[in-house]
Amino acid sequence: MEILKISRTCRSPACTCGAPLIIVCILTFAAPLALASTQWNLTDAQFRSRQVAVDSIDSAGIHSGSQIIDWNDVLELSQNSTMPATIAGRFNLIFRGGDKLSGEPISFDGDRLQWKSAPLGPVGFSVDSVLGILQSTYAGNDLDQTRTDDVVRLANGDTMHGIITAIVPASVTIQIGDATPTLSWDSISAVLFSTPPASPGAGRRMFRVKLAGDENVDAAAISLAGQQLTITFDDKSTRTIAVNTVQDIEQINGPIEWLTSLRPDQNTYRPMFSENFPARFDHTVGDDKPITDKYPGFHHGIGCHSYSMLVYSAAGGWSSFRTQFAIDSDSPLADVTVRIYLDDKLAFSQAGVKAGPVYPVVNLPLAGARTVSLEVDYGQNYATEDRFVWLDPALVRAPSPAATQP
Repeated sequence: MEILKISRTCRSPACTCGAPLIIVCILTFAAPLALASTQWNLTDAQFRSRQVAVDSIDSAGIHSGSQIIDWNDVLELSQNSTMPATIAGRFNLIFRGGDKLSGEPISFDGDRLQWKSAPLGPVGFSVDSVLGILQSTYAGNDLDQTRTDDVVRLANGDTMHGIITAIVPASVTIQIGDATPTLSWDSISAVLFSTPPASPGAGRRMFRVKLAGDENVDAAAISLAGQQLTITFDDKSTRTIAVNTVQDIEQINGPIEWLTSLRPDQNTYRPMFSENFPARFDHTVGDDKPITDKYPGFHHGIGCHSYSMLVYSAAGGWSSFRTQFAIDSDSPLADVTVRIYLDDKLAFSQAGVKAGPVYPVVNLPLAGARTVSLEVDYGQNYATEDRFVWLDPALVRAPSPAATQP
């Protein structure tokens, strides 16, 4: 009907409004539709990858031609971004899941931080989802530690503990007892927020959107129509961006749950001598490199050192635990013993783990186990160069029938 209306309203003197014109209109409007799909690399629930032509994305899944790929069968969609990286802001907003969004603070009311991002514009985030605000030049190696109060780290090396009461583009106000000093951002290296209790919403399906320039943000929902991706945040606000600025869309708490998205029930590090390598989430220890940079092809990881023990809850109907691991060191002296416990029962052990290739997949049925414990113990050479990494550690749901097809 729309094509017939177009033919009737044509006012060109050369037009006779006959059949030839209708054919031309069909060809004219069919061309954009043919270009609507975009090529993505899809990683499914069995960690297999393939190319798919994506026509649209909504709550039902990924639409590719006549097929709808259910979210229960999707880990990740990735593509090569064709847009240049945006100019980095003065600050980095660091989220508790490891995401980073550069830009500038706008305001803070004690519960919600308003942030100005180049790719997204003004957007608000719950303070419980935010680890802190860092000067773009600041690199702290203990950001993942649990904090009972807010912390302001000053450029001169001093540290202030208290409650952050205000954040504006020019300054930060912190309450310390009866005092409420206001500090210029020029004097601050980092603002770190206290660790909140576990969120009752943890475990729900979300999406991590990676933008050009290594920017990341979590979304409650996403949709794709044409060349525009719409991101919906927890507060129901939305932002629409060009799809060619998106490098990666990762599902959180879908068919798997990455351990890096969870807070460990126990995080023990016991150095043998004076070394100091507490666990780093989505980064390696020692050189503090992002896991995805150091180990291309992997999504997440936990860098640690002998001796370490990480204990996670496995409650929630998960069917198995899956991981790989490696020594993150070229030293021939590195040597550790790796153990995985399910409910304190030894389920996997590998002695003599040394530098070299990534070790094969370990896949352990949980069989109702309530906890998963990851241990990296001293090997033959004490703690010498025992930098270690758990790669893609994840709790896995029972695969759906569609996910098990070859």
